Amino acid sequence: MTTSFAIRLEHPGDEAAIHDLVKRAFAPMPFSDGDEQHLVDALRRDGDLILSLVAAEPAGTIIGHIAFSPVTIDAAHCHWFQMAPVSVEPSRQLGGIGTALITAGIERLRSAGACGVAVVGNPAYYERFGFAQFPGLVPLSDHDKPYFRAIALNGEPPSGTLRYAPAFG
Repeated sequence: MTTSFAIRLEHPGDEAAIHDLVKRAFAPMPFSDGDEQHLVDALRRDGDLILSLVAAEPAGTIIGHIAFSPVTIDAAHCHWFQMAPVSVEPSRQLGGIGTALITAGIERLRSAGACGVAVVGNPAYYERFGFAQFPGLVPLSDHDKPYFRAIALNGEPPSGTLRYAPAFG
């Protein structure tokens, strides 16, 4: 098994490979409802897939994917984004691919002037990247609150209720 990969933007024609990868990556996850691949498709269809990165092996096989979509805070567009989902080929998980995707995505958004990124997931995992709870910034869903973290990239963290792109439901 090769361990090398490169992070690149999603290219036209990658859609089916990304769909299949996301489905495989989330299939064994007990917290998954099995529709993460449809979420990526819907974000793309709606024009809300603002940043879509893949990890690809030298031969071109896609082994990882990360999606970023716009959010609103108190119904205002504020140049903040939701990071979800993060997907890695099951046989390649725990090999640094997810870390590389997250790091590259955050850096691209920071360089583009984004103000921040939110995520819902394992707090211990995402806090390694600087994600934290901000007093006054909460997700719309009470279910997400214990797992909700954010990172300010430019400027001060906002206060208010964060709402995901419509594809999230």
